[in-house]
Amino acid sequence: MHDFSTRAGSISCQNSMISTCVLAALLCVSGIFSTTAKGAPATQEATTEISVPQSRTTHEIALEIVRLGHEGLGLTARLSENGGIIQRDVSWKIRDAQGETVFEGASSIADAPLPPGDYTVEATYGSTHFLQSLSLQQGNRLMVSFVLDIGGIRILPRIKNIGLAPAQCRSLVYAVSGHNKGKLVTISNLPGEILRVEAGDYRIESRFSSGNAVAVADVHVKPGIMSAVEIDHAAGLARLSYVGAPDASVSWQVSDAKGETFPIPTGLSANVVLKPGSYIAKAKIGNEFLTASFEIAAGQARDIFLGN
Repeated sequence: MHDFSTRAGSISCQNSMISTCVLAALLCVSGIFSTTAKGAPATQEATTEISVPQSRTTHEIALEIVRLGHEGLGLTARLSENGGIIQRDVSWKIRDAQGETVFEGASSIADAPLPPGDYTVEATYGSTHFLQSLSLQQGNRLMVSFVLDIGGIRILPRIKNIGLAPAQCRSLVYAVSGHNKGKLVTISNLPGEILRVEAGDYRIESRFSSGNAVAVADVHVKPGIMSAVEIDHAAGLARLSYVGAPDASVSWQVSDAKGETFPIPTGLSANVVLKPGSYIAKAKIGNEFLTASFEIAAGQARDIFLGN
């Protein structure tokens, strides 16, 4: 993740005569922090709102004395207290005291000419969303750099002894600490994708779009650090193939020994990631059904052929 660099933090002023203004600005800056995604514990989907803590730390504040009519806000963000300014785009939105949007854009640095007044800064980066209230005084340009306390998770779901599966995977990330404990904070559908999340402890639930294999891993995320998580499923891979007419429309169904069925994509072939056990594969071609019984073990890849 290219954003993870370091730089010492400071509080800087453009003029020694404005130290009183800096203190006033520090007292005016207050805000809240939240996460945009919604969710629930790993066994169910939820609709509860992500909770919001009541404080926000500012990494750096600087004031510049400007001519009347040249006031404004300059906004940046950092992953960690000692990190450098985020170089990727942050989605910024600024609202005035009446709730009207006066600035909106995506950039690493937001430069917004604004008249003196009270404003709310809203920004989104990765799965993290924060709000910050501040006041802009007459004859001042206020530069604020926010500390987001964000780290990264890179998830790589695999099948034991096989590696990456030729089936779409889905990784759900749940917070197990902090104000969002027990809630779904983000989802990845792409192996190796970097997810940006608030620092803390998380549980990752990995599953595939076809089959019944599920694996869970825990990870601790630190600010400004990317954590690589390789999840090995104790499962096997069943490669289903219909060996009849190449233009046939084939619908698949796989059931386990208890009769439970799993979603399988349609087509002449399908890849299914399964827990170790006994299964029955069914192929429907028109009004005709073809079946095959098979067993699969962890780390095993099997070809299952069905034909007329």
